[in-house]
Amino acid sequence: MPTIVLLILVRLVAAMVNAFVHRERAAKPKLLCSECAFAHIQYGACGRRAISCTFGGGVRVLKLDVLYCTDYRPRMAPVRPGIGFVREIVCAD
Repeated sequence: MPTIVLLILVRLVAAMVNAFVHRERAAKPKLLCSECAFAHIQYGACGRRAISCTFGGGVRVLKLDVLYCTDYRPRMAPVRPGIGFVREIVCAD
């Protein structure tokens, strides 16, 4: 009788260890940069990402996951024709 109880306990502990080792991890949240027109993202093994921002003409490497950005522009948004002030041209008749 004690060997059966011991066997049941061993199997129970083995099942708990197996469940702990093989548990699913939560997916990483989607980054704001993943849909930005200024971002260059490289996806590597094990869910690693290398993100570079090209806003302003230069390339900056980002070492953190961006959740808010003042320079964000959606990739699918149409490009605006001008930036800043536009000089008005008056035609003489």
